[in-house]
Amino acid sequence: MKFEYPGAAVVPPMPPMPSDQVSGLQVLSALRRNAYSAFPSRCLDEPVLKLRTAGRVLILSCAPEVIQHVMMTQAEDYGRLPFVRRMLTPIVGRGLVVSEGESWRRQRRAMAPAFTPRNIASMARHIILCTERACNRLEESCGTEIDVLHEMRMLSLEIAATSMFSMEASTFGSELRAMVSEYTDAIGRLSVIDILLPEGIPTLLRARRALFRRRWIGLIHAIIEARRRAGHTGGARDLFDLLSEAHAPDAEDLLVDEVATMIAAGHETTALTLFWMCTLLANAPQLQTALAIEASRLDLSVEAAAASLPKLVLARAVVQETLRLYPPGFMTGRLAKQSHEICGTNVPKGSIILFPFWLLHRSPRLWVQPATFDPSRFLDSAEPDRFAYLPFGIGQHVCIGAQLARSEATLAIARLVQKFTIAIKGNRPVLPVGTLTTRPDHAPAFVLQVREMASPQCGGCR
Repeated sequence: MKFEYPGAAVVPPMPPMPSDQVSGLQVLSALRRNAYSAFPSRCLDEPVLKLRTAGRVLILSCAPEVIQHVMMTQAEDYGRLPFVRRMLTPIVGRGLVVSEGESWRRQRRAMAPAFTPRNIASMARHIILCTERACNRLEESCGTEIDVLHEMRMLSLEIAATSMFSMEASTFGSELRAMVSEYTDAIGRLSVIDILLPEGIPTLLRARRALFRRRWIGLIHAIIEARRRAGHTGGARDLFDLLSEAHAPDAEDLLVDEVATMIAAGHETTALTLFWMCTLLANAPQLQTALAIEASRLDLSVEAAAASLPKLVLARAVVQETLRLYPPGFMTGRLAKQSHEICGTNVPKGSIILFPFWLLHRSPRLWVQPATFDPSRFLDSAEPDRFAYLPFGIGQHVCIGAQLARSEATLAIARLVQKFTIAIKGNRPVLPVGTLTTRPDHAPAFVLQVREMASPQCGGCR
């Protein structure tokens, strides 16, 4: 597909980076506030940046060769960071995101059938059905100020509820959304306590997380019980069917944790990707038009969405470019279990190693005009280096739902832009904040208008 980027180049604003003289403790402290402001620009020039903090060595790197060494080639010599597990366990339990070793292998094998291309294609029906409902809801607010972040969260929650449970999100959506926000906004954020204090030492933060965990699991149990009482009649099997089949009857607690992970992580990351796409496209009206033309030539009805999905070439490129600029999983890390030399730098046993994927994606050594929003870099060109583009992670814990997430975002943005023009109000820049996910520093007002382009093959929502 030949495509030239229409209109002026969009360079999204970014938070300021710290001084190159930043200390290791300052980097770790800044991670609680915003990872996008934690790493110095030296990371772009030095393959391994070695700092000291609280008696430990802190290694920072966004070099593909270092990521390959730690995450793949010598992965057995590096373990998960304990403080990451402490942050995630209250909301994901023993789910696939935090499991390791043989437990991880069993869980991965059990869940893999739910995410085959065939099953993902069947989910397209759920995705477009929910997007059509969102179109109808948004059309009622056309011409007025709209909180698009809230709307995209509701849309992705509806997709999660429908595709996982064949249920309406209204039955539990408000409570679930409130609890996810409670965790991600406050008690789920990284604390220096998480890094420096051993797990056995009680703190107020850990007590608050334990209380949250009890309430959260109670809600997930209630959702599962409601789904079982309602049953599932007709149509394609949903994700709950597939996950239930994958887990033995005596593994109910693990099933609950996997469901919790799918709902919390799945819907939040998709919502944020959709929000960032709307924000970028609001500043690229000609690209919006190109997307709408592509979508109008395809049948995005409930019945035909799966067949049209591979033909949404430009929409998929917009998703890929948005994930490059605003990866949901913006960082990963490992703990050195053995001493190593990496790129000529001694990395002692016990070192904390952090990989800022968002900075990797903006490296001028790896990308042409890396600060520019340019979906054409994913059209008619070779795939980026395997270790240079990691929006869903790498190695053993690469996101199992990555393909489903991309499909959701591609179908949803294609249908939304086919239906509406998207504009943003005001001039205040929207900056990324990296805590548990890549979120905006504020929710700007948007204004949508029904697009005047005919869409004869639309499945509804005219």
